[in-house]
Amino acid sequence: MQQEQIRRFTERYLAAFSAHIMETHPDYLTVKLPVEVDKDIGNRPFYWTWVEKMNLPYQPMVLTFYFDSERKPEGLRAEHLHLGAGRLQQIFQSARKHGSFVCMYEQTASPRTGGRRTTPLVPWLGLNWKVSFICDKKRDMLLHFGINLHQPQIVTDFYPFLQQLSLAPSIPDYCYTLERRLSLTEAAAIAERETRRLLDAEDGRWAEEARQRLNEELQILEAYYAELVSREAESRERDSGAADGDESSDSGKSGGSEAHAVSLPDVLAKTATEAAQVNQSVPAPPVHIAPPTVQPATEPSAAREEPQSSGGRILDFLRANGIPETPREEIDQTEWRSSTPEEEKQRRMDELRWQYEPRIEVQFINGGLFYLQSAPPAKNRRIL
Repeated sequence: MQQEQIRRFTERYLAAFSAHIMETHPDYLTVKLPVEVDKDIGNRPFYWTWVEKMNLPYQPMVLTFYFDSERKPEGLRAEHLHLGAGRLQQIFQSARKHGSFVCMYEQTASPRTGGRRTTPLVPWLGLNWKVSFICDKKRDMLLHFGINLHQPQIVTDFYPFLQQLSLAPSIPDYCYTLERRLSLTEAAAIAERETRRLLDAEDGRWAEEARQRLNEELQILEAYYAELVSREAESRERDSGAADGDESSDSGKSGGSEAHAVSLPDVLAKTATEAAQVNQSVPAPPVHIAPPTVQPATEPSAAREEPQSSGGRILDFLRANGIPETPREEIDQTEWRSSTPEEEKQRRMDELRWQYEPRIEVQFINGGLFYLQSAPPAKNRRIL
């Protein structure tokens, strides 16, 4: 969507609400927002709540939009309106909200002077659907239906036909509308049946190919997790065998230590006897015993560790000044556990089915009630 298209769309949107354009310029425009537009794109819901509750006169919001990023108006508080702008997205949402259903009249030529001939206008219900064929790929198809409410018949490609007509929200002079013999609910049901008929006529090979790709992916997934389970079983067997070997080696070492412990007292007795004989032959030197010295207790280190164990000096300061501590969040980890291979496999299979499973989604885009003098082409018309 180019900047020129954005400007034309914005001007059409504002003109649909009869907004007051205060200033228009090739680079920007200044507009005073009406009530409906202000509520949709003004971003001040609390202001409107207060005005409506207090029954006060409102102050309209004035906005300036510029469309070329290199031509920002000087001296004005302007807002750049581009495709990624949040304000433009609000305008799109507002247009979708207020323009999802319209009532329009075909503007006919005025009768000649002095003539009193009136023109009948036939009621038509126009519906636009979007049909999406979804699997790992996606294809969209637009359907434009027109249902004659006076004489039951349905027309395809109704919207391109409407684009060729001159339509307005007010009925023209010297025209009247014919009665509606079909209700809107009955007409919508007819459009739904026609949609189902067209979908049944569609080629279904895309769905068969999608299911085939899904089966291939599921087979690959089955083979992968079967191999994973077999490898885990082999790993457990190797671990159990290694644990048995470690236990046998530990038992052998303990037996050797016991044998060594049996012979150790004899060695110690022999050593003591030899030492006594040496002491008897060599006189002992005089021994001076020094008075015991008292080492000071290391209290400062304990004092330094106390604030750290109690939470730090910052928490001590907070406690001393009566500042409440923020309670620690308790995290419940009872449900936090690693997934089993079966759970991972089931989750992956669900993802594959969501991605590849063929399905059809039908979405209503917009519609309207149209009173027309012209008739659609007969080739697109089918009598009900």
